[in-house]
Parts: sequence; structure tokens; C-alpha cells
Amino acid sequence: MHTRPYILPLVFLILAAFFNPFTSCKKDSLLTKGGDLGFSTDTLKFDTVFTTLGSVTRSFKIYNNNNKRIKMSEIKLSGGDSSYFRMNIDGTATKNIHDVELAPNDSLYVFVALTVNPTAGNLPFIIEERVMITLNGETSTVELQAYGQDAHYLNDSVLTTSQTWINDKPYVILGPGALIDSDKVLTIQAGCRIYVHATAKLYIKGTLKIFGTKTDSVIFQGDRLDRDYFGYKDYPGEWGGLHFLSSSKQSNLNYTIIKNAGLYDAAVYVQPPWVNLGGPIVEMNNCTIANSAGYGLLCFNTNVRANNCLIHTCGLQNVALIEGGDYEFNYCTIATYGGTGINHAQQPTAAVLNYRDISLTDYVGANLNANFTNCIIYGPLDDEFFLNEKGNWTYNVKLENCLYRKTNAISNATVLNCIANQDPQFEDINKWNYHVKNTSPAKGSAKSLPAYIQDLDGLVRPAAPTIGCYEAP
Repeated sequence: MHTRPYILPLVFLILAAFFNPFTSCKKDSLLTKGGDLGFSTDTLKFDTVFTTLGSVTRSFKIYNNNNKRIKMSEIKLSGGDSSYFRMNIDGTATKNIHDVELAPNDSLYVFVALTVNPTAGNLPFIIEERVMITLNGETSTVELQAYGQDAHYLNDSVLTTSQTWINDKPYVILGPGALIDSDKVLTIQAGCRIYVHATAKLYIKGTLKIFGTKTDSVIFQGDRLDRDYFGYKDYPGEWGGLHFLSSSKQSNLNYTIIKNAGLYDAAVYVQPPWVNLGGPIVEMNNCTIANSAGYGLLCFNTNVRANNCLIHTCGLQNVALIEGGDYEFNYCTIATYGGTGINHAQQPTAAVLNYRDISLTDYVGANLNANFTNCIIYGPLDDEFFLNEKGNWTYNVKLENCLYRKTNAISNATVLNCIANQDPQFEDINKWNYHVKNTSPAKGSAKSLPAYIQDLDGLVRPAAPTIGCYEAP
């Protein structure tokens, strides 16, 4: 058997290529002295983080600005094992990692988050550390800054005794939420801040008393204070809302701001009462409901009174009065123009019904009495006010000195001295500024109500007041 003539030359070619330093594969040479590192930022900042709750994760990049491979001998947190911060590098959770290699002109992500342990302090405190990156004996740093705050925590809590929340530090409601038990009273003092987790609500079987003031309102909002999580904006549906159950009674909210709620249904949800005590189940004075993913105020055959209130920017109705009930609204501004996460294309701003559909043909209902005095009900749709009745239940709706938007004349309600389809001239709806301008048709068009001599800003109303919650200049 003879060897084929081309086999031998081919073997020599392979051997030559293997031993030739210019054609062989080799790893990039390692930079062992000096070196230039770049960073996407010199400071990584975290907004307020509640103690025991983790923050959003932030990141920065390390750039190898060299034409050689580098080996960072150490990347560590300056606080060591006791650091509030934690890192993740190349999928490894760590506070100190060694011998991290990076190819020439390549980059590496460093992810950072933190959890703050409780402290005795009641005020926000600054947490500062550094990520330390060592290359060939030289150490570079990226600063870490966060504000931490201690708080009262309620995790799936039932308030079985009446109690008062004071303005010493925030209240954070976790888990499914917190419940005010039957016949128990939760009193919330002026200036309290209540932060509610995304899956949570405050349920009221008993009574909720809130005593905010013009200068020190009580605020309910989501517990994500790192605004970049929501694109540096308030985002609807950050938490559940306030839910007044059928046994609740005689709740009173003063100067209360409820924002970014409505994750499941409504920012404020009031169920039908088991016992009709003849007065409001919920009374709201000088309150603001803003930016609800669902309804603003949703009521089923109950008794609610709202005075000097602003209800704006809701995904469904700002005010929905369903299946009958007794309602009174004085000097309220109820308006929606859409916004981030709010598509105001079909749902009117307000709906008043003495029934609730339970199928395509069946419905349930009850007698309805609703009075709107000196209220603005407005938005960009042709019909922002839906009034409808079914069955033999009474339907007594009265609009007096109101400004509303509705194409067709209202035939099933009493309408006195109202203004239809004239722009209220809000100052700046994009900034949630629902004050009206000096030229607004609402100015001087309200009915004087001695019981409400001040507007939502605390300004004394003149003899000829302005329709809505704010006086015109």
C-alpha cells in the first residue's frame, strides 16, 4: 500500500502552523502594571429606603480602557460583611470578590441594592459607603449614597384595640394589609405619612378618624420611594387603597391625600352598610384623591359626604355611585384628563346609578339620593357625567350651581343655575394644578354655603364664591 503523495506535505503544514507564534491561538496578554479603568458614574444614589425593606437595584459599569486583558484583584464594599449594601457581579452575590478578569475594551456590570437595619432614630439618615476596585495595586472607588428611615411596620395586622398613630415616624403597611377591627377606632394625627405596599390595603371594619390640617396633611401612598422605579413619576396602582367594609361607621377624613392607589379597584371603596345609622358612613373634608389606577371614590348603596375635595386623574370614574345610596358633594372638583398609566378615552369622570348590573338582563338596586352643589365635573370627553336609572327605585339627583361637561341636556335630575360645556380653565392639568384662572366661568358662579367658608387652600370664600374646591384669584 502506497502513501498518497499529498499526505506528507499536509502534515508538515499542520505542524508548522502549530509551532508558529504568529498563527497560533493564544489568550490576550495580561496587563500587570498600571491600567486605566472607567466608570459609568462616580456616585450611585438611592432615595429613601425604609428599614428592613430592600431597595430597588441600581447598577454601574466598569470599563477596561486598555488594549490588554486586566485582572482586578478585588472588588469589595467598604463596609465589609456589615455593609448595608450588597452586590451582584457576573451572577455572583457578594460583598467582596477577587480576581475578576475583563477583556480589552470590554465592560462589566456591578449591581447594587441595600437593606437598612432598624435604628433608634426617627428622622431620615444618610448611609454612605464605597465600592472599591483594585487593579495592579491601585484602588478606584464608586460612591454609594442612600437615605434610610425607621418606621412603624404593620404586616398582615389586625388592630383589635382602638389606637392613635402619632407623627413620630412613618407607618408602613405590608402583606395583604391592615384591618381596623369592628367597633375599634384608628385615629391618625396631623402630619402622619402612611406608606402601603403594592399588594396591601387598609381595611376598615370599625372607624377611621383622620385629623390632618392644611399645613400638615395626612398622606397615603405606595411604599416605593425610589421614584426612578416608576420613571421618576407618580404612577397609578402603586398600592390597593382604603376599603370601608359593611360594618364600618362614622369615619371622618380631614385634609387627607390618597394618591397612586387603586391597584385592584378603587382608591377609596365604600361597601353597603349593614346598619343604616342615618348619617355618613364616610365623611371627607378637604381631601384629595389623585392618580388612581381604578376608581377614585367607589360607593355601593351607602352614605358618603364630600366637602372641598379634589378627585382627579383616575383610570375609571373619579366618582362612581352605584346601586343607590345617599350622597352629598359640596365644592368638589372632579376631573380627569389622562396621564401616565391613565387612558381617559371612554370612561366618564362621574357616574350616578340607582342599580348595578349582575348579568346582561338582571340588575339589583336601591333608592338613590345625590346632591351636587358648587361642583366641577369635567374632562376632555363629550360626556363626562353619566346619570342613569332602572327599576322602581327612586332616583333623586340634584345639581345646583355646578359646572359640568355633557353633550345632551340632563333630563333625569334637577338642574339649577348650572354651567354646561364651558371650559373651567384649570391652571395646568399636566402638573395636577386644578386651580382655576381668573377668567374661568366658575368664578363667582357658586352658591354661598356658610358651612364651607374656606376653600381647599384655606382661603376665605367671598360673597360670590367660585365653583369647585379652589377659589379663583
